[in-house]
Amino acid sequence: MKKLCTADQMHHMDQTAMYGKYKIAPVVLMENAGHAVVEKAKNLIISWHNKMVIVFCGKGNNGGDGFVIARHILAEGAHVFVYVLGNEASYSTEANHHLQTLYAMADEGPCVIENYTEESDDSQRLHQRLKEADIIVDAMVGTGFHGQLHNPTAFFVRCINDAAKNGKIKVISVDIPTGVNTDTGEISGNGEENAGEPIYADMTVTFGALKKGMQFYPGKKCCGSIVWDPIGMPVSLLRNREQNAAYLLETADIGHILSPRALDSHKGMHGTIAVVSGSRDMIGAPLMTCRGAMRAGAGKIFLRVPEQTAPYCIGKLPEIMVRGVGSGSEFSENDALQILEEAKKWTVIAMGPGMGKNLKTKTFIQEVIRNTTCPIIIDADALNLIHSEKKFISTYGHRIIMTPHLAEFSRLSGVSIAEVKKDVIEAAKHFVYEWNVTLVLKGAPTVIVSSDAQTAYVNPTGNAGMAAGGMGDILTGMIAAFAAHDGMPDLCAAACSGVFIHGAAGDYCYNTYGPYGYSPCEVADAVPHVIKELEMAGNTALKDRNLFGTMESV
Repeated sequence: MKKLCTADQMHHMDQTAMYGKYKIAPVVLMENAGHAVVEKAKNLIISWHNKMVIVFCGKGNNGGDGFVIARHILAEGAHVFVYVLGNEASYSTEANHHLQTLYAMADEGPCVIENYTEESDDSQRLHQRLKEADIIVDAMVGTGFHGQLHNPTAFFVRCINDAAKNGKIKVISVDIPTGVNTDTGEISGNGEENAGEPIYADMTVTFGALKKGMQFYPGKKCCGSIVWDPIGMPVSLLRNREQNAAYLLETADIGHILSPRALDSHKGMHGTIAVVSGSRDMIGAPLMTCRGAMRAGAGKIFLRVPEQTAPYCIGKLPEIMVRGVGSGSEFSENDALQILEEAKKWTVIAMGPGMGKNLKTKTFIQEVIRNTTCPIIIDADALNLIHSEKKFISTYGHRIIMTPHLAEFSRLSGVSIAEVKKDVIEAAKHFVYEWNVTLVLKGAPTVIVSSDAQTAYVNPTGNAGMAAGGMGDILTGMIAAFAAHDGMPDLCAAACSGVFIHGAAGDYCYNTYGPYGYSPCEVADAVPHVIKELEMAGNTALKDRNLFGTMESV
C-alpha cells in the first residue's frame, strides 16, 4: 500500500531528505521531479517532439519544477512558451538555478520566456497561444494551496480551462492541480459563481508520496489520471509510518491478506455466517446480504428473519438455511433468546439490511450484541436504530464493524455531510475514537478505519455504476464472510478485503456490461472472478487497471 500524505507530512519528508541524514541536494530532487513529469507524460501524449507546449511556472518550487520540465522538453524537440509568474525573490536558490539554465537555453532554441507582471499583461497574445497549444503544463501552485485562488493565478487557470474544454489540448499538472487542497480535496471556489476555479488536468504526476486530497472529490475530479514517481526519495522515507497514517489499498495488499484455501478444507473451516435481518416489507435486502456472503466464500450461511417474513425467503437462494424467528413481521426483544441459543455456533453475525425502523427491534439488536461474543457487522436500518447508543456500542466495539454511508454517518456522528466532506479521514477517525468500532464509511472513495483510530485505509476500486440500491447489502455479506476467512488477521483486514473486492467486482461488471445498469447481484456474482485474479497475483500487484480500476504505480 502507498502512504497518503498531508502537505505538512510531505514538507517534513522533503526536509528530512534534503537537510536530515540523507543530504540529497534540493536541486537534484527538483531535477528528478521535472524529469519525471517529462517521462511519465509520454503515456498521455506519446511524444514531445514538434508539440507546442505552454508551461505556467508559479512562485516557489512548483515553478522550479516547471523550469526543469521546459528545459527537458526543449531537448526533446518541443516548441516551448514559459510564463514566469514569480520574481527572483520568490524562488528558492535551486529554482533560480534552473531558471538561469533555461534562460541560457532559450537563446539557442525555440523557447520564449515571458516574465509576467500585471503591468505587462497581454491577454490577447496569451489567448492566441492557448488556441495553438498542444499541451499545457500546470506548475503554478503545488501542495501549499488552501482557500481560494486569486489573480493573476486565477486568471491563468480560467484561461487554461477554457482553452482545454474542447479536449484537443492536454493539461498536465505538476504534483497536484493548482487550486486543489492537498489535505482534504477541497477546491478553490467550491463551485461558487465568480470564484477562482481549480485546474482540471488530464494527468497529474505526483512526487514522493500520494496526497490525501487527490483521492477525494471534488479534488479527485481535477487530477485526471494520477501517476506517482518517487523522484529518488529514500525508501525508508517512502515506507516510514506516519503518526497520522492513511494508506491507499493496492491489489498486492488484498492478495496477501487472502491466503489460498487448504486443499483438504471443508465447509466448517470457512465460517458459519448468520444474517439476522429483514422484515415483512423488505425481504430483498437480507437475501442480497446472504448472496454477498456466499460469493465471498462463506462455508455455511444461516438467514434468520421474522416469522412472517420467512415464507417469502425460503427457496430464493437454495444455498442458505432459512428459519423464521418469533411470530411477528419484525424482530422484537422477545425474539432474542432464540437467536442467542443458535449464536453459540455462529462465527459472524450480520444485522441491519431490511430490518425496519420499529423501536422494539432496537432492543432486540442490543440484546444480541450484549449476549454474544462473535464479530458483528452492523449496517443500514440497524445503524439508524442505534444512532444514539454510542456508549453502549463502544463497550462492545472491539468486535463490531459499522458500515454507514454518508447520510447514515452524519446521523450517527451528529456532523453534517458538508462538514464530513471537508476532511473525510479525520471525521472517520474521530468517530472511531468515540465509538471504538472498526468503521467502513461508504462513499467515493470508501474509507476504512481500524478500531484503534490510528490508521485509515482508502479504497481505490469501484465506479459510479455501483450507485444503486442493494450494493451495500452485498458488501455487508462479503465483509461478514471475510471476517471468517481462514487466516484473516483482524476485523479491519476483513473490512478492507470486502470493500476492495466489492469495488473490483463492480469494475469487472463495468467492463462486462457497461458504465451502469448492472445489478448488485451481478456484482456479487463477479466476486469469484476477482478472487481468482487475486490468487493468481499472489503478493505482486496486478497491472490491469481495466479490471481493478487501481491507480498506476511505479
